[in-house]
Amino acid sequence: MISNIIQKIMKHDTLTENEAYFFMENLAKGNVTDAEASSVLSIMSFRGETVDEIAGFVKAIRYLSKEADPSHQQELMDTCGTGGDGASTFNISTAVSIILASLGIKVAKHGNKAVTSKSGSSDVLEALGISAATNHYEANSQLLKHDIAFLHAPYFHPSLKKVAFLRQQLPFRTIFNSIGPLLNPMSPSYQLIGASNEKVAKKLAEVIKVLGIKRALIVSGKEGLDECSITGDTVMFLVENNTITNFIFTPEDAGLKRGNLSDLTVKNKHESAELIRSILQGVGNESARNIVILNAAAALFASKRVSSIRDGAEIIKQCLQSRSAYYHLQEMTKREANVHVN
Repeated sequence: MISNIIQKIMKHDTLTENEAYFFMENLAKGNVTDAEASSVLSIMSFRGETVDEIAGFVKAIRYLSKEADPSHQQELMDTCGTGGDGASTFNISTAVSIILASLGIKVAKHGNKAVTSKSGSSDVLEALGISAATNHYEANSQLLKHDIAFLHAPYFHPSLKKVAFLRQQLPFRTIFNSIGPLLNPMSPSYQLIGASNEKVAKKLAEVIKVLGIKRALIVSGKEGLDECSITGDTVMFLVENNTITNFIFTPEDAGLKRGNLSDLTVKNKHESAELIRSILQGVGNESARNIVILNAAAALFASKRVSSIRDGAEIIKQCLQSRSAYYHLQEMTKREANVHVN
């Protein structure tokens, strides 16, 4: 059947959800050669993956992955981008997740090391002095102590070890960028997902309807950012109750001044970590600070903590002015230091 699937892809036909599931399952089990896998992933990437293909891959990987369900009933939030935008921005979603946790929102932050960016979420956590959880116990311990668990994707998705090698060989986004935010082993009820373009965002919204996530906001910003943009319009898709609502949002809608993309770029994880620290202290350059405010406000809206993104922006501004998120980060890194010393 694998050969039939490959022939179908080579003819530029699309796969059913079951075919996509079968291909992903066999890819993880080593039943697909590197050449076959690279060809399929490349063709799918350049023609654009379908909703059925994305759903099939997600369901297969979820089936093969290690679960990390929270030890007690609670609704969790995740903020994650698809990556692949090539903008070299600092780790905005990681900064947002720390702010949310400082506000008492339970966050399960799912991420990885950089593949197509200068700094992945796991990279910047390392630079900040925070260790990502490597198992169920550590994830729940982080969540209990700090209202946030940092989940390093490879530990919870051992079936993707071969896929990681293939992604390193392909210098462009693949279906694995699109599905990354949908693989959180803690199955969050609420999500803010950044997509690198409107087409991918719309597809993810359709996939989320199939997967049954309680409420999600999928955003794609100007200049291909997989974040809410501070430089211009952001296309948003709100998924709730099996319904998708789409709209355009601007920085002005949140009461924020437009910024410059150049103020958001970093060269490595250390620059990203330093910029995050400065923002959490209520300083940092205005563009970087405002894009974090905007995305954190969108996360509050996605998790139903506020009725509008503008209302959320006011809460985040106060949080940064009080430096409470920075103190929260200090508490996390202090505990990490104590663990290593002991």
